[in-house]
Amino acid sequence: MNFDKKNFKTIQQIDGTGIHSPHDGELKTIAESVKEFMPKSSRVDVETVMQQAGGTLDDVGFGEDFTLGFEIFPGVRIHVVYFAPGTGDDEIENEPDVKFLFSGDAVSLVSSEDLASLADLSMDYLRDLLAGNVTSPPEVPSDLLQRSILQRIEPFTFLNKEDLPDLAAFVGGKLSASKAGWQLRKAFFPGIDIILKYDGRHIDFAREGDNINSINNYAKDQLSIFLLNHCLRFIGTRYEGLAMPAIVGKAFSFSYLRSRSDS
Repeated sequence: MNFDKKNFKTIQQIDGTGIHSPHDGELKTIAESVKEFMPKSSRVDVETVMQQAGGTLDDVGFGEDFTLGFEIFPGVRIHVVYFAPGTGDDEIENEPDVKFLFSGDAVSLVSSEDLASLADLSMDYLRDLLAGNVTSPPEVPSDLLQRSILQRIEPFTFLNKEDLPDLAAFVGGKLSASKAGWQLRKAFFPGIDIILKYDGRHIDFAREGDNINSINNYAKDQLSIFLLNHCLRFIGTRYEGLAMPAIVGKAFSFSYLRSRSDS
């Protein structure tokens, strides 16, 4: 895959806040985790688990050892740029270095909070695969997910039947519909499917796939919320001229919201 450095964005650029981002600290914490587990793994092992995770091992042209690439939604890509000890621009040459970049036609729509959390979840999943941690306890009802559904359900009433194929394309999912409602199945990683079910009044989720037990229950809830948020971005852009609940705006990046208010 060919990369143009001009297409990469930092979390600060997506935030549109200048030098610092509210999520700088979060990315630094994620980077420290990556710098702890990555030197213990061979390139062959990393290539193997990246295939399992549906990602790519890339060279994006920054002199890095390799870059871990994940396309989370169509046009929303995360790049974790890894410099082995002695190859980065870190002041201590024998220390590894990690940088986070983002790209894609839709990446500037996504809130920096979601992007940082997606990077965190992807790196946690990669670490667990490298360590062979592939068990998940039985699922229990999650207050976090139920609260998130209640906060986000109102904008779904804006959707028409004609919108659904475009919604499925926007999230990179598969749509099925019946008289009882519709379902949207999204594979975030191979064998890890999150299924959003909507009957016109209620939203529910199912989680399926051959590898669904290779992530923990909190990560499953996070992926469900990420899917909800991306649906809100579709609704917000599809019905841009209509007054929306405040939760829709919170799904978008600061830079996107500012660009719309300036236009």
